[in-house]
Amino acid sequence: MKPKRHCGHLGNKQRAVINDMFKNGLTEPETLEKYNIRPCRYRKWLENGMFKQEIDARIEAAIHQSKLVMARWLPLAAERLAQLTISEKDETARKACLDVISLHTPETEQKTAQTAQTVQAKEIKPLPPEMASKLLAALVEKDTPAASVSDQP
Repeated sequence: MKPKRHCGHLGNKQRAVINDMFKNGLTEPETLEKYNIRPCRYRKWLENGMFKQEIDARIEAAIHQSKLVMARWLPLAAERLAQLTISEKDETARKACLDVISLHTPETEQKTAQTAQTVQAKEIKPLPPEMASKLLAALVEKDTPAASVSDQP
Protein backbone atom coordinates (compact mmCIF):
# COMPACT_ATOMS: atom_id res chain seq x y z
CA MET A 1 0.00 0.00 0.00
CA LYS A 2 1.38 3.39 -1.01
CA PRO A 3 1.76 5.90 1.78
CA LYS A 4 -0.54 8.87 1.36
CA ARG A 5 1.27 11.96 0.13
CA HIS A 6 1.27 14.71 2.73
CA CYS A 7 -0.08 17.91 1.21
CA GLY A 8 0.80 20.14 4.16
CA HIS A 9 -1.22 23.29 4.40
CA LEU A 10 -2.62 23.25 0.90
CA GLY A 11 -6.29 24.07 0.80
CA ASN A 12 -8.83 22.04 -1.14
CA LYS A 13 -9.06 24.76 -3.79
CA GLN A 14 -5.27 24.83 -4.18
CA ARG A 15 -5.15 21.04 -4.59
CA ALA A 16 -8.02 21.21 -7.11
CA VAL A 17 -6.20 23.91 -9.12
CA ILE A 18 -3.00 21.84 -9.23
CA ASN A 19 -4.90 18.70 -10.22
CA ASP A 20 -6.76 20.49 -13.01
CA MET A 21 -3.51 21.87 -14.41
CA PHE A 22 -1.60 18.59 -14.29
CA LYS A 23 -4.16 15.78 -14.46
CA ASN A 24 -6.97 17.35 -16.45
CA GLY A 25 -4.81 19.32 -18.88
CA LEU A 26 -6.24 22.77 -18.24
CA THR A 27 -4.02 25.79 -18.77
CA GLU A 28 -3.32 28.24 -15.95
CA PRO A 29 -5.78 30.87 -17.27
CA GLU A 30 -8.48 28.24 -17.80
CA THR A 31 -7.98 26.86 -14.31
CA LEU A 32 -7.98 30.28 -12.65
CA GLU A 33 -11.17 31.21 -14.51
CA LYS A 34 -12.83 27.91 -13.57
CA TYR A 35 -12.19 28.49 -9.88
CA ASN A 36 -12.69 32.27 -10.07
CA ILE A 37 -9.21 33.01 -8.79
CA ARG A 38 -7.65 36.39 -9.49
CA PRO A 39 -4.09 36.49 -10.79
CA CYS A 40 -2.87 38.39 -7.72
CA ARG A 41 -4.22 35.64 -5.46
CA TYR A 42 -2.57 33.00 -7.63
CA ARG A 43 0.76 34.87 -7.36
CA LYS A 44 0.39 34.83 -3.57
CA TRP A 45 -0.20 31.09 -3.71
CA LEU A 46 3.00 30.74 -5.73
CA GLU A 47 4.86 32.54 -2.94
CA ASN A 48 3.53 29.89 -0.53
CA GLY A 49 6.26 27.26 -0.07
CA MET A 50 3.97 24.24 -0.02
CA PHE A 51 2.00 25.28 -3.11
CA LYS A 52 5.14 26.05 -5.10
CA GLN A 53 6.77 22.84 -3.86
CA GLU A 54 3.82 20.78 -5.06
CA ILE A 55 3.82 22.44 -8.48
CA ASP A 56 7.59 21.95 -8.80
CA ALA A 57 7.24 18.30 -7.82
CA ARG A 58 4.53 17.78 -10.46
CA ILE A 59 6.68 19.49 -13.10
CA GLU A 60 9.66 17.27 -12.25
CA ALA A 61 7.44 14.18 -12.40
CA ALA A 62 6.11 15.22 -15.83
CA ILE A 63 9.65 15.81 -17.12
CA HIS A 64 10.75 12.43 -15.78
CA GLN A 65 7.75 10.73 -17.41
CA SER A 66 8.47 12.36 -20.78
CA LYS A 67 12.12 11.24 -20.59
CA LEU A 68 10.96 7.67 -19.98
CA VAL A 69 8.66 7.81 -22.99
CA MET A 70 11.43 9.23 -25.18
CA ALA A 71 13.90 6.61 -23.99
CA ARG A 72 11.43 3.86 -24.81
CA TRP A 73 10.70 5.09 -28.36
CA LEU A 74 14.08 6.55 -29.35
CA PRO A 75 15.61 3.27 -30.62
CA LEU A 76 12.61 2.59 -32.86
CA ALA A 77 12.60 6.15 -34.19
CA ALA A 78 16.34 5.99 -34.93
CA GLU A 79 15.93 2.66 -36.72
CA ARG A 80 13.07 3.94 -38.87
CA LEU A 81 14.99 7.10 -39.74
CA ALA A 82 18.00 5.02 -40.74
CA GLN A 83 15.76 2.86 -42.96
CA LEU A 84 14.46 5.99 -44.70
CA THR A 85 18.01 6.88 -45.80
CA ILE A 86 17.82 4.03 -48.33
CA SER A 87 14.34 4.88 -49.55
CA GLU A 88 13.59 4.54 -53.26
CA LYS A 89 12.25 8.10 -53.22
CA ASP A 90 15.24 10.38 -53.64
CA GLU A 91 13.73 13.29 -51.72
CA THR A 92 12.80 11.09 -48.75
CA ALA A 93 16.29 9.58 -48.65
CA ARG A 94 17.89 13.00 -48.95
CA LYS A 95 15.84 14.43 -46.07
CA ALA A 96 16.50 11.37 -43.91
CA CYS A 97 20.25 11.72 -44.54
CA LEU A 98 20.11 15.37 -43.58
CA ASP A 99 18.20 14.50 -40.41
CA VAL A 100 20.76 11.85 -39.45
CA ILE A 101 23.59 14.30 -40.07
CA SER A 102 21.89 17.13 -38.18
CA LEU A 103 21.10 14.89 -35.22
CA HIS A 104 24.75 13.96 -34.95
CA THR A 105 25.96 17.23 -33.42
CA PRO A 106 28.39 17.94 -30.58
CA GLU A 107 25.50 18.89 -28.27
CA THR A 108 23.73 15.59 -28.93
CA GLU A 109 26.97 13.71 -28.31
CA GLN A 110 27.48 15.48 -24.99
CA LYS A 111 23.92 14.81 -23.82
CA THR A 112 24.22 11.14 -24.76
CA ALA A 113 27.50 10.83 -22.93
CA GLN A 114 26.14 12.51 -19.81
CA THR A 115 23.01 10.40 -19.76
CA ALA A 116 24.71 7.07 -20.38
CA GLN A 117 27.79 7.99 -18.30
CA THR A 118 29.63 5.24 -20.14
CA VAL A 119 30.51 6.97 -23.40
CA GLN A 120 32.94 9.87 -23.41
CA ALA A 121 31.77 12.91 -25.36
CA LYS A 122 33.78 13.42 -28.53
CA GLU A 123 34.11 16.87 -30.00
CA ILE A 124 32.74 16.63 -33.52
CA LYS A 125 32.82 19.59 -35.84
CA PRO A 126 29.52 20.22 -37.65
CA LEU A 127 29.57 19.10 -41.26
CA PRO A 128 29.61 22.10 -43.62
CA PRO A 129 26.55 22.26 -45.91
CA GLU A 130 28.75 21.99 -49.03
CA MET A 131 30.33 18.77 -47.77
CA ALA A 132 26.92 17.36 -46.79
CA SER A 133 25.62 18.11 -50.30
CA LYS A 134 28.61 16.37 -51.89
CA LEU A 135 28.18 13.33 -49.66
CA LEU A 136 24.49 13.10 -50.44
CA ALA A 137 25.15 13.48 -54.16
CA ALA A 138 27.74 10.69 -53.98
CA LEU A 139 25.25 8.45 -52.18
CA VAL A 140 22.59 9.10 -54.81
CA GLU A 141 25.07 8.44 -57.64
CA LYS A 142 26.17 5.21 -55.98
CA ASP A 143 22.59 3.92 -55.87
CA THR A 144 21.66 4.83 -59.46
CA PRO A 145 22.27 2.09 -62.07
CA ALA A 146 23.78 4.59 -64.56
CA ALA A 147 26.73 5.15 -62.26
CA SER A 148 27.78 1.51 -62.04
CA VAL A 149 31.38 0.69 -62.93
CA SER A 150 30.42 -1.99 -65.50
CA ASP A 151 28.65 0.58 -67.69
CA GLN A 152 31.71 2.81 -68.04
CA PRO A 153 34.34 2.20 -70.77
